[in-house]
Amino acid sequence: MYLRPGSLFSQFIVERKCMKMDDNGRTKIVFQPTWAVIQGVLSNAKTSELVHWKAMSHPITHTIVQHYGEAMAKPGDRLVYNGRYFYVQGVDNASNLGIFIIYYVEERSDFIG
Repeated sequence: MYLRPGSLFSQFIVERKCMKMDDNGRTKIVFQPTWAVIQGVLSNAKTSELVHWKAMSHPITHTIVQHYGEAMAKPGDRLVYNGRYFYVQGVDNASNLGIFIIYYVEERSDFIG
């Protein structure tokens, strides 16, 4: 097994999606930190995963695999890592035992919110 830089566990801060009213009375989306931290491995999504999620109108770019623990993020949340923003599209408890949690995320830089 060869480990490359960046292929080890990374820490992602979970931010929860909230609706706030601005000064004009319009609602806007704001992400507030929950101070929960996910330790996981970030990787590019496989082609089969890209096609599957695009067909459900939830495009993804990456997967984050968390080893042990329960899912701390849910669809609609945002994960922050080194100034990069990953929007959670889906969560899968792969083993149904809480051993591996897979977050299907879309990396976006155009909408900071």
